[in-house]
Amino acid sequence: MKKLVIKCPKCKKKMKIMDKPAKYRCPHCKEVYKYTKSKQAINKVLTIFKDAGQTMVDIKNNIKNKYNMSKNTYKYMKQVKKNMKNNPNWSNYHKEQREMKDVTGAKKGFKGFMDKLKKRK
Repeated sequence: MKKLVIKCPKCKKKMKIMDKPAKYRCPHCKEVYKYTKSKQAINKVLTIFKDAGQTMVDIKNNIKNKYNMSKNTYKYMKQVKKNMKNNPNWSNYHKEQREMKDVTGAKKGFKGFMDKLKKRK
């Protein structure tokens, strides 16, 4: 069973009760609180509206967050493009491409050398 936190009608302090119709005693003022089926139904309806409202707030915050992330990504990419136009060597892309070419060329050369050794035998 789910527990609820309600305010005592007499002393206005919080008390925990089970979500089933019964009589509950306030731990602070010892007043007896009667939780009926009608109060249970009202509580369920209020919970539905409260949860729906929270869902709407969450959806709004997610949309806002995604918009801000997209806007920041656009600004970043715009800056990167600007820097790339001004200086093509701004990134290490070309340098990395040359290094990869050199490495693959070295592997081919070593392989060719090993093939020559095998042919001699």
